[in-house]
Amino acid sequence: MDLLIIRIYRFLFPIMVAIIYILALYILLPPSLFYPIGGILLLYLIPPAGKESMVPAAVYVLRDAYGAGSIFIASALISMIDILVAWWVSWNWELVKKIPLLGLYIEKLEKIGRKKWKEHRIMRKFVYAGLAGFVAIPFQGSGGLTATVIGRILGLGEYKVIASVAIGAIVGCLFIATGAYFAIFTLGKSGFLVVGGIIIFLIVLWVIYKWLKGEEE
Repeated sequence: MDLLIIRIYRFLFPIMVAIIYILALYILLPPSLFYPIGGILLLYLIPPAGKESMVPAAVYVLRDAYGAGSIFIASALISMIDILVAWWVSWNWELVKKIPLLGLYIEKLEKIGRKKWKEHRIMRKFVYAGLAGFVAIPFQGSGGLTATVIGRILGLGEYKVIASVAIGAIVGCLFIATGAYFAIFTLGKSGFLVVGGIIIFLIVLWVIYKWLKGEEE
């Protein structure tokens, strides 16, 4: 009975925190900002969207209202998604693998994670710092999920995995948000949109390349 209560708690509590997070955003942000930011946070969960595209989008939306503060606000908003995902998956690892569709996706991530881990000697040498770096590096979609999967399959402590994901997410988001803010400042909004369009185009090409490569294999 105690074990069942613990499992229910571990399943529900991160979800409750996520709901509180959304409600806090709804209260703190005006509707003109809440809905576009909510859309950005939702898209961040869907590959191939990642920090490289969603963080600049959040900075773009928030800049007029918060100025340079948009760097830190956008970073915090996006980082929180990685942290919540890492928290829930880490706490419910055995359950996640049994969920039909999600379980298959996790198995695929396990294969990708093992392959990437073997390719990066520095990450293997400094395990937790390596996980943080893995999350911080752009062009990986929601790196928090993949990093959590890697951490769990390596048998690393769940709280240390969550901490590594949090640090990596914050550092990566701050780096990208700072670049995005000064890109808007330098190029203006129209120039920034052109740069954003180029980034999205490159992402699409990357996805097509990976898909064709997978078909060949």
